[in-house]
Amino acid sequence: MFATLLWGLCFVVGMILTIPILLFCYLVKLLFGDRIADKFIYVFTRFWGRAIVSTTGARVSVTGSENVPDAGNLCCIANHQSFFDIPLLIGWLGVPLGFIAKKELKKIPVLNGWITIIHSAFIDRSNPRRAIESISKGAESIRNGHPIVIFPEGTRSKTSAIAEFKAGSLKLPLSSQAVILPVTIKGTRLMYEATQRIRRTEVSLTIHKPIHPDDAIYNDKTALAKHLQQIISSV
Repeated sequence: MFATLLWGLCFVVGMILTIPILLFCYLVKLLFGDRIADKFIYVFTRFWGRAIVSTTGARVSVTGSENVPDAGNLCCIANHQSFFDIPLLIGWLGVPLGFIAKKELKKIPVLNGWITIIHSAFIDRSNPRRAIESISKGAESIRNGHPIVIFPEGTRSKTSAIAEFKAGSLKLPLSSQAVILPVTIKGTRLMYEATQRIRRTEVSLTIHKPIHPDDAIYNDKTALAKHLQQIISSV
């Protein structure tokens, strides 16, 4: 329990210390535009993601880095075990990532600023019209060369098993005609969710071969969702 409290305190202090960096990023963005600002933001957020995961004592292994395509029009599809999944992906996938964030995160100072500046979108799942607007905003980010990660299970799995992938969650990559990059996450649930305590554990990312818009299965949402679930469950 002490380790969990200490980690939580370090996280809060760390977020506060990032305030001047966040303000600097917005200043660079204002003066020099997205392209230059995004390079600096990626370097810092990659460091942040690795720091968040590494301070738990976790050891991370990555397989399949050669499968990451050199394409800005990219959507990462992954299973969801833990709130550590996002810093893990940001820190180790090798590309800058935004994500579709719950609207509740918009209320958290500093964190909401970082979510916005990495080209993420907030979603209100209780309001279908606003949810569609968020998906449209995310698709626009992808088309503009800003990769986004989505979790088709819809929420964190309560066990290590991968829940059913929702075909509706694929509206984002399909509407932007993004290259889809399947990724399997293993071990993050044991970092906290399994025991409600921060634990040192082994974590792995397996990056599978991408699926392109001209692949036969791409435009069949139901078949694609099942196919992606099979790929990601295969590890």
